[in-house]
Amino acid sequence: MQKKLFSIDDFIGFGERYGIDYRFPSQASGLFNKEKRMVIQGDVEEMAFSSGFNLTRSDIRVLQPYETTSLHSCPLYMLVVLEGSVMLRLNGEAFVVRAGMAFTARLSEQQVMNASHLADRHLRTLSLGVSPAQGWSSPLLNALLQQWEAHGAPTLLWQVPGFLLSGLQQTQQTSIPPLSRQLMLEGIMLQLLGNALSQRIQGQPKRTPALCGAEQRLENVRRLLEQHPEKEYSLATLAQLAAMSSSSLRVKFRQAYGQSVFDYLRDCRLDLARRYLAEGYSVQQAAWKSGYQHATNFSTAFRRRYGMAPSEMSPC
Repeated sequence: MQKKLFSIDDFIGFGERYGIDYRFPSQASGLFNKEKRMVIQGDVEEMAFSSGFNLTRSDIRVLQPYETTSLHSCPLYMLVVLEGSVMLRLNGEAFVVRAGMAFTARLSEQQVMNASHLADRHLRTLSLGVSPAQGWSSPLLNALLQQWEAHGAPTLLWQVPGFLLSGLQQTQQTSIPPLSRQLMLEGIMLQLLGNALSQRIQGQPKRTPALCGAEQRLENVRRLLEQHPEKEYSLATLAQLAAMSSSSLRVKFRQAYGQSVFDYLRDCRLDLARRYLAEGYSVQQAAWKSGYQHATNFSTAFRRRYGMAPSEMSPC
């Protein structure tokens, strides 16, 4: 099957249907040719379930970075990641949804969700949601939402049970007819919701899933890079923090977050530099304050990621 290209105009259509605001950093360059308007390449399948839920199945490669902000209320939203990782913020709190994990929350004006998608990333995800108007039209969905609200509509980040994950992976086969895929997905997604609700009633899972020692140490490394990207780091120093060898850190970090340690550091530095440029700092100042010693290297990396030179953002 040939992969389809989705443009900024397609994303505007998605946003109107699902109440999402999309932002494209490359647009700031003022370059609007056809190539610049392409955002992702891959398969995006939208489904409306008889139970009242809407699902979007994505198997994509991100061509240019984009950011999302939820605008509409959604009494129950769930994101499942099958490949790659997604970094979310809900009212400023960060969540990393890695492959094999699910994130569930209520979205509203008081609970706004933001996500950043970096270029050159391969993602396979399932997004499930329901609008407030639909939420009470189905007896099954009505009962589920009442139970969910009764338990505080919690924000949960949890590991998908193995048997459900296997079923979801099976639905990704391109040989499955669309109707068969939709029936399979509806059944598995309802099982996922039932599993989450059952564990919540029993007091599990906690707000974030318990991480084993190695996973927690990896997360400590990731947070350090995210919070202080301007500092200098060596693989050996970070490996010492993670209490593992340099080679183990290299392999395990990529498995957990979908990119290498220093690719992640570079992206954090560029995000920081873009904020400095937006605040009015010069290119040289933004480069230095975000950890780059040479403005030339910074400009090359910035253009590669955002599709424009940093000078096109900075007023100086």
